Amino acid sequence: MIMATIKDIASKANVSPATVSRVLNYDQSLSVNDSTKQKIFHIAEELHYTKTKKRYKHKAKSIAVILWCDRNQEIKDLYYYSIRNGIDDQASALGYQTKVFYNTDSLSEIEKCVGIAVIGHRQYSAKRLKDINAFNKPTVFLDADTLSEDRSCVVSDFHTSVKEVINHFLKQGQNRIGMLVGDLDDDYDKENLTDFRFHDYKSYMTELGLFNLDNVIVGKFTPETGYQAVKEYLQKENKMPQALVVANDAMAIGALKALREAKIAVPESVSIISFNDTTAAEFANPSLSSVHVDTHEMGRMGMNVLKNNIDGDFKDAYKVTLKTKLVLRESSLN
Repeated sequence: MIMATIKDIASKANVSPATVSRVLNYDQSLSVNDSTKQKIFHIAEELHYTKTKKRYKHKAKSIAVILWCDRNQEIKDLYYYSIRNGIDDQASALGYQTKVFYNTDSLSEIEKCVGIAVIGHRQYSAKRLKDINAFNKPTVFLDADTLSEDRSCVVSDFHTSVKEVINHFLKQGQNRIGMLVGDLDDDYDKENLTDFRFHDYKSYMTELGLFNLDNVIVGKFTPETGYQAVKEYLQKENKMPQALVVANDAMAIGALKALREAKIAVPESVSIISFNDTTAAEFANPSLSSVHVDTHEMGRMGMNVLKNNIDGDFKDAYKVTLKTKLVLRESSLN
């Protein structure tokens, strides 16, 4: 992996380093249009990888790439953007072109595609999943374990990484460990949130005798909702946990802003470790400790699985699990 600097990104995007820094930190006060933001995020992700794309002169067959979010949401969470980039790169190398379908797009054009790559699963409505399955085409799910539904999938080993994060906090003497969880439902059940990381967190913390529902904060995976959730939590005069597991980097960046405004020092008063280790994690202030998920590789592997399905090389559904790695930076006591 090639690590980019802010100056590298700024030079290629033809903007100032300060603008890059503020975009990667999701600064809402910055007056920059969405196309410029998307350009910066794209370059930041691109500079993390050495790409060798094979170009095909003939008209390539199409792969449908389906996302549960809209374009704006995708920009706010580089996790999904990077998975899609991985799919795009490997599709190109294998001689396919991709067509993206966001949450409000009609799926009718999928009829012309030879295969489907679905990013996520729980985020979709039952009707949307039914509509996708109705095409009866080779399909792979990414970032979702669908093997029990007889669907091939590519996932990361979050079960191990959640325990690793909690154990790290415990080694630093931090026993009051909370979680900033992601849930898209406005009417969520705090004891049974849909985020699969929460289920692992709750299970392991219960096993340790440390689980306390009062230490659970809920947002919607974006910087804005991470900020708002932590701010409202503090306004209710709740005492912040000593450490916070955060479902993704985007929400963690929002949480950092709320804690900074409340003059709560990170990591001295609250340690934070998030998930995904997107480009934004490295440039956050302070830089985020995060569980690294090779999202680009997840996308590439997903495309390989889909090609096997299209070619008929594998008749049965199968699952590929990618290893994660805890990357420690400034936001946690280490």
